[in-house]
Amino acid sequence: MDRWASGIDTAWLQLEQPTNRMVVHGILFCEGPVDITVLRERVRDRWVAAYPGLRQRPTWPVGRLGPARWVDAPPDLDEHVRAVELAAPGDDAALARHVGAVMSQPLPADRPWWSLHLVSGYEGGAALLVNIHHGLADGVALNHLFHVLSDDPAAEGTPAAYAEAPRRPRRAHDWRLLHREVRDRVATLRDKVRAAGSDEGAAELRATGRAVRTSTAMLARPPQDAPSSLLGEPGTAKSARWTSVVPLETVKAAGKPYGASVNDVLCAAIAGALRSFAGDELPRLRAVMPINMRPLDRPISDELGNEVGLVLPPLPTDEADPGRRVERVHAAMETIKRTNQGLATFAGIAGSGHGRPAWTRALVARYATTSSVIISNVPGPVAPLRIAGTRVRDALFWVPCSGHLALGVSILSYAGRVRLGVRADTGILGGEDGVDRFVAALDEQLAAM
Repeated sequence: MDRWASGIDTAWLQLEQPTNRMVVHGILFCEGPVDITVLRERVRDRWVAAYPGLRQRPTWPVGRLGPARWVDAPPDLDEHVRAVELAAPGDDAALARHVGAVMSQPLPADRPWWSLHLVSGYEGGAALLVNIHHGLADGVALNHLFHVLSDDPAAEGTPAAYAEAPRRPRRAHDWRLLHREVRDRVATLRDKVRAAGSDEGAAELRATGRAVRTSTAMLARPPQDAPSSLLGEPGTAKSARWTSVVPLETVKAAGKPYGASVNDVLCAAIAGALRSFAGDELPRLRAVMPINMRPLDRPISDELGNEVGLVLPPLPTDEADPGRRVERVHAAMETIKRTNQGLATFAGIAGSGHGRPAWTRALVARYATTSSVIISNVPGPVAPLRIAGTRVRDALFWVPCSGHLALGVSILSYAGRVRLGVRADTGILGGEDGVDRFVAALDEQLAAM
């Protein structure tokens, strides 16, 4: 049945452009072959039958004013789920070239905006490459779809958003999310005011006030990020890479002396890699970071969609000491947590989705010009998955870049390990060799933990 898209989903559809495709790519590395017939049957029964967006395509209102409308367009699974033979020698480099080529091309506009490639000939096994437009699904929704394909019930500790069957949503998605988030934030602020009678509570309330004022000023008049070799005019050619695997416990241990989270530690590592890549004279840069606003303890909507805001943390790329980089990232993220930055950007982007595409692009461009890199962190499966009898040894994803951004780094945990995906504009990063240099710098940072 045809349906109206939400404002936030429309906005991500509107941001599509030839030089930066708004497609989320995810991959499952399988230890053995996967039968294409079984895979197509599973996609038909578990994906297409259950999620309306996977059997619909977007259309635009007359005059381009207002939200998009999803119209029925049943997928041809022979086209949507394709078997691809990887070029020799079937290694990481060959797979990266395939993913980069896919990133550089649009999804066909006359059919549902997703596809799945079963890539055979990869290191004696296979890889499942999922390509889904951000207007259909964010990173949490993509991980939900990973779990839906799995042979086995979700492991203990898997969030409900991944493990449970989807629910049918009520209408007015954007406004319901805003109502929920505002209600929760007002309750949090009320608790802080009540605690203000103690010295600790008063200090927290003052820190919250300062953080909110600073954040509001930045969103009202976003500063342009410092000049660096990461800025330029994006082209259509994109490159995909990924780092080595790091045990999640190693990352947690690296952050423990500073009270820092896994995200803090890995963002500090990204800052260190940027410093190695671009030189010690690199000034402090800023990142744009999608923030999940979807409750992970509740089932996901069968419309999948987006529940993300954006925050704009500074990155200590001007800091030589690795420990100080972790401290500075941790302090910046703690400050952002006291603000409503993610909620404010969600409201702005969702609102613009009810208008003209130019409004959305202008608003997101304001946020993007503050930053030189997009960093996304999504919790992945807590235990190994199996697809059609084959064990999945690892998983990762690549966040799309919007506007002028040339570099995206995506963090995904999988069964007690973590790996980073790198999506780069090939020209701006200095060609394939430049992308390799950045990933090598990132691997150095991870190995030093």
